Amino acid sequence: MQCTDRSKTGSGISKLNSLSSYVKASANNNPTDNSNELGPPYSTYNHPFNQIQGFWQVDASSVQVGLLHSSTLLQDNIQSQVNAEMVKLAYHGEFSSISIFSLDNVALNGNAMFSVLRNACGQSVLNETCGSALVMPQMNSSDLLPMFWNVVLWVMGGALVAMVSIMLIQAFRLRRREVREARDSMYGPGGPLVACSGSILS
Repeated sequence: MQCTDRSKTGSGISKLNSLSSYVKASANNNPTDNSNELGPPYSTYNHPFNQIQGFWQVDASSVQVGLLHSSTLLQDNIQSQVNAEMVKLAYHGEFSSISIFSLDNVALNGNAMFSVLRNACGQSVLNETCGSALVMPQMNSSDLLPMFWNVVLWVMGGALVAMVSIMLIQAFRLRRREVREARDSMYGPGGPLVACSGSILS
């Protein structure tokens, strides 16, 4: 798909560059209250927040393309690595005016974006070291747990199932033994003797 092709000659790079230009214009252009122009609001009284939309814009044609490829917004977000690119832009100080930064699938690198924005220069007078002077947060390429933790979870889950199964089997065996001992105490070993009697009518 266009936005997820990460090869050097793929269309995904140009699409990502276009999105980067869009979000930078939304933050860095001259202030304006014209809804048809990109830029931070001129009147902070009427428009107190400047929202930067760092996600793929969706229209009818892009939805059709996504359906044809059996894709979703979350899959496009993961494969295109758009959240990581937005974090890099914020880390390098590419945005001069941000009130709200919107991302899709914040489970993927959302904490990294939060860390970068929180530690941006000017956020606090107490932060002597800020912005790009700090180490960039580590980025993930997937919102899934690393393989090691997946293995740990599978092992723990398997062990829990085995423990519960063993406890149920032991409880069943104990119950059968109790029933057998109660029967033997009442009727003697081997249980009650059953006698059959009858007669033949001619």
